[in-house]
Amino acid sequence: MMRLWRIVRLLPLTLAVAACAENANHLQGFYLEQFASPNPTPAEFTVCRGFYCAEKSYATISEDQWRRVTAIFKPRAKNARLERQQIARGVALIGTIVGPQTGTDSHQWTHVKMFVIPNAGDLTQLDCVDTSVNTWTYMTLMERSGLFTFHRVAQLSYGPLRNTAVLQEIDGGYFAIDASLVDVGVPPPIMPLATWLASWPPDAAAIEHADRADATVTQVRR
Repeated sequence: MMRLWRIVRLLPLTLAVAACAENANHLQGFYLEQFASPNPTPAEFTVCRGFYCAEKSYATISEDQWRRVTAIFKPRAKNARLERQQIARGVALIGTIVGPQTGTDSHQWTHVKMFVIPNAGDLTQLDCVDTSVNTWTYMTLMERSGLFTFHRVAQLSYGPLRNTAVLQEIDGGYFAIDASLVDVGVPPPIMPLATWLASWPPDAAAIEHADRADATVTQVRR
């Protein structure tokens, strides 16, 4: 009942955002304008939690912790696909650094064929709005530190009752980085945004997944 109420409550906002977006990629800045730190730095940034960013917490990344993040990008990736794997691993690592500070280091979600059934009302948990804004923040920290060669951070994208952070290849295509589909510390799956926007669950063959230990690309299991 609580989950249904939240969906009904968000429908007018979803329709408003959809009406404002006039592009095939459904890119929009509404949630970023409402919830994200416009100029995040490792010394201070905000993290969303509790569903629809019901709560925002300040977090920091120490110099030693940031060196762990930058180490993921050494050596530099030789192509965009490998860099996406580094970025996904960076997002996962920052999540483990931030989690203990914000109480969001343990997800309790059920995943059924890439559909997420969250525990509504638990302020330690994250929905797709929370994860998309937070992933944008983490990727922006990395991009502004000069760690990207082949990508830039784009606005968020939305589909029916789901949202995702987005990377764009320089002068190239868009990729969804959807951290709502994994738990803290697991690199989020990467897929062409067109795949993410199409039928759901998405085609597993189109999904890139970075292992925690290295940059090997594997498929996400259904």
